[in-house]
Amino acid sequence: MKIDKKQPWRIWGFVLGLNFIGFIGLYFLKANGIDVYALHLGNG
Repeated sequence: MKIDKKQPWRIWGFVLGLNFIGFIGLYFLKANGIDVYALHLGNG
């Protein structure tokens, strides 16, 4: 995949912003005692 200078920076900002919000949410839930990794499907 080639990155050119015409790549829209707003899309990259949106993607990075979502990742940032996701990590903040992960740490927030972890600080409140919620184990996010135990919520995945297939626990049997």
